[in-house]
Amino acid sequence: MHNNNNNNNNNNNNNKTVKNIKLVLLGNSAVGKTCIAIRIINNCFNSYNCSTIGAAYMIYNVEKNIKIEMWDTAGQERYHSLLPMYARGAEIILVVIDVEKNIDEQFSKWNKYVEENQKLFSPHFKLFLIFNKYDVNPEVEIPETVMSRTTQFSFVTLVSAKTAHNIDKLKTYLDITAKKIVDEHALASHDHAIRRNSRDNGNSNGQGNGYGNNNIRNNENDTIFGSTFSNLKINAGFQEYRGNMKKYYENSSC
Repeated sequence: MHNNNNNNNNNNNNNKTVKNIKLVLLGNSAVGKTCIAIRIINNCFNSYNCSTIGAAYMIYNVEKNIKIEMWDTAGQERYHSLLPMYARGAEIILVVIDVEKNIDEQFSKWNKYVEENQKLFSPHFKLFLIFNKYDVNPEVEIPETVMSRTTQFSFVTLVSAKTAHNIDKLKTYLDITAKKIVDEHALASHDHAIRRNSRDNGNSNGQGNGYGNNNIRNNENDTIFGSTFSNLKINAGFQEYRGNMKKYYENSSC
């Protein structure tokens, strides 16, 4: 009975643990990165924002135990050498494009930056492409040369930080993505614990390969939300859990 109480207390403590997701905003100077972040967090707009120096740090609360740490980077060229410091380990990347400027040029620049610095970010980072300042030009058309190259982006939308056009939609996808990342981490930790326990059991039973559980077999297609967590297939109970998780992701609108 004492052990059960301890387990319950541990579960309650785990549920209260705050999960932090790192997000970085990339884009040229004056495209509206700061205005978008403030609109997401505080639902307000300030047209007198000064240019960001280095980077600004803000927190967006998805739920009580899930927070997105936003790093709003400076778009000026003289600060680009600082980008790796702020972008390292980012799990969500928002590339912001100003529709009033050369869209193709902006997209090519930052798409190339992401491609060349993939090792800098979290291994399974999620990419968002945000076209800002819809209020200035509601008739804007995104060039096909750009849209045909957006397949690597999880979410693409046209917004206005000033009028809040599509900001709610952006927030919804941010929330969904943050929760999925938390679930990915939890599932990865669970897989790691299973493998570690299996190796320990195998070693204690004298198994040379370190895997003493006959219910485990390799499965190279064991993936979820585009991220490979494990090449191990385990007991039926956890298979059912993983199946439910896959259905959740497949049915999601994100």
